[in-house]
Amino acid sequence: MLVQVWASGSVVFLAIVGLALSNYVHDRGVPSAMSRYVAPVIGGGAFLVAVVWLDMWTAVILSSILSILVLVLRLRYRRNLRGVKGSLPTQDWAEVTYAVAGAASLAVGWGLMDDKWLAFLPIAYMAWGDSAAGFLRNSVWRDNVASKWPSLAMLGVCLLAAALYEPYWVGATGATAATLAERRRPMLGRFWDDNLHLVVVSLLVMGVLAKLGL
Repeated sequence: MLVQVWASGSVVFLAIVGLALSNYVHDRGVPSAMSRYVAPVIGGGAFLVAVVWLDMWTAVILSSILSILVLVLRLRYRRNLRGVKGSLPTQDWAEVTYAVAGAASLAVGWGLMDDKWLAFLPIAYMAWGDSAAGFLRNSVWRDNVASKWPSLAMLGVCLLAAALYEPYWVGATGATAATLAERRRPMLGRFWDDNLHLVVVSLLVMGVLAKLGL
C-alpha cells in the first residue's frame, strides 16, 4: 500500500514538474515550439513509474484523472499551459491528446490485454520518440521540413524503448509503425493529431502481433 501511495505521488509530481518546467523555459524566452517538448518527455517518466510500481487499475484511474485535469486547464486556465502550447493549428489540443492517448493506451494495453509493457511502449514512442522528432524539426532542420532526419531520430529513440518488450521484434515493429504514423498522419479533424494517431497505430500493430503469438 505504501508503494502505491509513493508511486501515485511520484506520477503526479512528475506531471506537475513537466508542465512547470515547460512554462519556466518558455517564460525565459524559449519559443513554445521548443519549450513544449519538456513536459511530454518528463511525462513519459511519469507513465513509466506508473507501469513499474502501480497496479493496473490505479494507473488507469490516475492517468484518467490527470487527463481530465489537463482538459480543465486547457478549457478554463490555458495560461497555465503556455509552455506546451503548440505553434501549429494541428497542435492546438496536443497537451490534451497526449494525456488522453496515454491513459487510453494503459486502459487498452494493460486493462484489456493484460500486458503493461505493450501498453507503455506506444506512450514511450509518443513521449520520447515524437518529442525527439519534433524538437529536431523545430531546431536543427526547421528550414527543411521535408527532411527525413527527424523521423530517423524518432525511429532510433523508439527502437531503444522497444527493448523493454519481449520479443523485441514486436516492439521494433511498433516503433516503425509509430514513426511512419507520425510522419504520415491523415487529416481526420482538429483533434486527431500525432499523439492519438501514433499511439493508436503502434498499439494496434503490436496488439495484433502479440495476440497472434507471432
